[in-house]
Amino acid sequence: MDKRRIDELGISYVEKLSLYEEYATRIRNLIEDLIERDGVEFHAIEGWAKTPGELLQHLNSLEDPPLPSLSGKNALASLDLVTVRVLLRFPEDVSRIEEIVRSEFEVDESRSIPSSGLEDPFRFGYPAVVYTLALSDPRCNLREWEKYQGLTFRLELRTMLQEAWATIAPKVNLSVGAFSEKKLKRKLVRLAALLEEADEGFLSLRDEARDEAFLVPPAPLAGRTREEPLAVERTFTDEELYQFFREDPGRLSHWNEVALEAGFPSFSPDSAYLRESFKHLCQILRAAGIDTISEVRSFLAEVDEDSRGLRQLQAVRSAYGQKEHSSGETNWRMDPFSAIFLLVLNFRWDILKDKDLVKLNIKRGSDRISGID
Repeated sequence: MDKRRIDELGISYVEKLSLYEEYATRIRNLIEDLIERDGVEFHAIEGWAKTPGELLQHLNSLEDPPLPSLSGKNALASLDLVTVRVLLRFPEDVSRIEEIVRSEFEVDESRSIPSSGLEDPFRFGYPAVVYTLALSDPRCNLREWEKYQGLTFRLELRTMLQEAWATIAPKVNLSVGAFSEKKLKRKLVRLAALLEEADEGFLSLRDEARDEAFLVPPAPLAGRTREEPLAVERTFTDEELYQFFREDPGRLSHWNEVALEAGFPSFSPDSAYLRESFKHLCQILRAAGIDTISEVRSFLAEVDEDSRGLRQLQAVRSAYGQKEHSSGETNWRMDPFSAIFLLVLNFRWDILKDKDLVKLNIKRGSDRISGID
């Protein structure tokens, strides 16, 4: 074991640690967006970069580790330094995400364990699907992603029961006699099989429940005619509003084009920035009393009529375009959610003016759009 090379590799990683931590966050957000876009439900998703201590501990635990050459640009590329883990409810969702990642990323087959590789009936335990991935060339050509070119990450796709196996099984102490060790391993194999059966059983029950729900007609409501409304439309949740925009991507494209026409500079936000903008939009809509999907739809139609929204954004750009930051100019960061945010702020000012905009986080949302940190 070449300790000097291990130390040099550790130093190289420390120098690039901030890049890998940033990459872990960006990749985690990207995976989440891709999964949500495809309509796959998940229990949790997390992403992280190894700490330098974890890296050194891993390298020192290997016998004659095949360390990469330190002279090349991608000296750390053969190590799993960034991990994204997705916890799913049902096994079929694993294969759906596999299709997504194979179409969106470059796959290192030699370091990946797809679901097809887990079909061996003699395998030990209930292991998860694992991929080693890198950004595809088209994504690397985007300015916001180009600095991550050549970086890989490990993607773990697990059901919640596979996570239970991965968490508990290593805690079983097999440091016993050979005979007892074989007995313990047999029990672990049987438990793994039970977990796999449980995963498939839950999936079967879900499908049966869906079929039953489809076949059972809704019960009639006493005292109501068919023409009467069944319920007052309820306040939207963040997920329902997000789905409203997903159903027609042209809505966001339209307001992005209107903002550019109004004179705001072009801005390419990443997915994390867009999520924050969406959160601020939800807050101001509720504060302004626009809290159902029908009211959101009506508001957007209202401000789009006769180019009212365009004229209002032009007025905002003209009124505040001369306000200077320390750099000598405004740093507008306008995305489609932010454009709608400004329209709500101005067209519903009569409602908002009497509210605590700081406490409601609306002041923060406004400052963020104009580039005030």
